[in-house]
Amino acid sequence: MRLMSRAALAFAATLVAAPALYAQTSFSIAGGLTVPMGNTGDVVKSGYNVTAGLGIKPPLAPIGLRFEGAWNQMDFKTSAFGATRILAGIANVTLSGPALPMGYLIGGVGMYNVATPDITNSDSESKVGFNVGAGLNFPLTGIGTFLEARFHMVSTSGESLKFVPITFGIKF
Repeated sequence: MRLMSRAALAFAATLVAAPALYAQTSFSIAGGLTVPMGNTGDVVKSGYNVTAGLGIKPPLAPIGLRFEGAWNQMDFKTSAFGATRILAGIANVTLSGPALPMGYLIGGVGMYNVATPDITNSDSESKVGFNVGAGLNFPLTGIGTFLEARFHMVSTSGESLKFVPITFGIKF
């Protein structure tokens, strides 16, 4: 009898835990404007960004993780040079909670590949960079949307590359 009670309890715990595990992950896609900052703004114009991410956050925990792949592109101010392309793989920590009912803070580190594919004989560089920012969540039925801005800084040869993507996205 005791064995059946334990088995029933384990089965019930599995049924209760399964929806909670599902609620801990989300997939997001986003896009928007990329604004160059500092000396980067002297060389390139505003461009665009596209991001896809996987978020992991326990339902009641204030801290979560988000892993992202991003594409940012900004045209040079001198049209003869083409554009700068920045591909990134980023690991972020998110912080949300009662003090930020719809908002969150986000920051992390990643590998950024910076290239100017329109310039012949130009090499791409892969460098470590970081980002910090904030966002707002807008929950909808079945999906959620978000608006976010983050400051990115990548240490390249010469001066650091600095830019702020302002993105609007959808979370599933």
